[in-house]
Amino acid sequence: MRKTTKASTLVAALAFSLASATALAGSAAADAVGQAEADLNSAKSAGAVWRLIDPATGGKAVGLGKLLKTAKAKLEANDEAEATRLAQRISWAAQIGIVQAEQQKGAKPSY
Repeated sequence: MRKTTKASTLVAALAFSLASATALAGSAAADAVGQAEADLNSAKSAGAVWRLIDPATGGKAVGLGKLLKTAKAKLEANDEAEATRLAQRISWAAQIGIVQAEQQKGAKPSY
């Protein structure tokens, strides 16, 4: 029961940080992409990289690394809104993937 409470607290903190990131504007797109890259590296270290379906990648499930490349391309094309949206999705998926990996670290089959 204690692990569930700890995980719930972490998820709430992550949601708050994403809500705060949404309020940023201007050069915040570059910051959001940088944060997404850092979050993705953390997820890779934890072995918790997800795949996401997104219209920016043709509606196919792609790894977060490919989605990050798309976000960087959007940023270079001065589409800051789309770059920020993608970066926030990448950060969210990376952070929640880490939470999932932590929760299931000791997972065993039950019979």
